[in-house]
Amino acid sequence: MEAIAMIRLRLTSEYLAGPIFCPDPDRMGHVDIEDLPISQELMAKIRSWDEEYQATFNSDYPPDSVFPTLEAELRHKAEGMQLAKSLQQELKGGYMIEYWP
Repeated sequence: MEAIAMIRLRLTSEYLAGPIFCPDPDRMGHVDIEDLPISQELMAKIRSWDEEYQATFNSDYPPDSVFPTLEAELRHKAEGMQLAKSLQQELKGGYMIEYWP
């Protein structure tokens, strides 16, 4: 019996890129959330979470890209951790979800 390869996915906040990334060498790259077998509700939550992060991008001077307050940044990171747990629950076996704040 052949072992099923676990697909690693990383939920992360990255400017100008989607929130889901596959770090596996043979599959490396960003993953379109629409391609994952997850609920529309979870997709919407992840999109909203990513949009919140993207809204902090300062295109005039990217190093100045920050959340308006430390509390907003900490809340965003905590929400990301919860979303990663939800993603793992919905994807079940075959996937390993990592969260990179």
